[in-house]
Order: sequence, then C-alpha cells, then structure tokens
Amino acid sequence: MRRHLRHAACLALAGAALMLSPVTANAREQAPDSGMSTQQVQSRGGYFLGDGVNIRSRPVDGTIHGQGYFRETFTAHCWNGDGHWIYLTTHRGNVTGWVKVDYVFYTDMGPMGYC
Repeated sequence: MRRHLRHAACLALAGAALMLSPVTANAREQAPDSGMSTQQVQSRGGYFLGDGVNIRSRPVDGTIHGQGYFRETFTAHCWNGDGHWIYLTTHRGNVTGWVKVDYVFYTDMGPMGYC
C-alpha cells in the first residue's frame, strides 16, 4: 500500500512539472505583417510564468512596452526565427510585444505561425 502511494505521488509530481514547463518554438524576429506571410497565422492562449516579465518592441534588446505578471493571460500571435521569442498581446492593458518563451505557458496547442 505504501509503495502504491509513493508511486502515485511521484506521478503527480512529474505531471505537475511537465505542465509548468515552458514551450519553445520557431519563427522570425519582426512583428506580424498580414500581407507578407505565406502561412496562415493563428493565435494561441497562455499565461505568464513569472512576475515582471518584460514585453519588448523587438526580441532581446527592444524597448520595454510593459510587463506581464504570474498567471496574467495573453494571446500569442507568432514566433521569431530562433524559436526563443513570441509576439503576443496581454489581455490586461492590451500591451503588445515580444516575450522570451521561457517565461510563458500555452493553455492551448493550436497551430501558430511565423511572424
């Protein structure tokens, strides 16, 4: 009985760790341009995994437009070319910009294209 309880606890812990893991992807480093893309861009919902996550005008060193906070929701629009950044819009305040994928979690896994 004790062995079964330990096994169940380990499975629950592993499942929780997987659910909190950030998702990475591929894309380009510019904001979406509906006239230039050959692939249909669809959005994806999600939330921030930390407090004070910078939302930038461009990946890496862009001007900070605002910040996202733990469990705050957003709509992700597309990925950049190196797969480390997503272009998103927050639901609180409608702040739009680039965020490193290490700090987000997707709540749905629908298709999402390149920017």
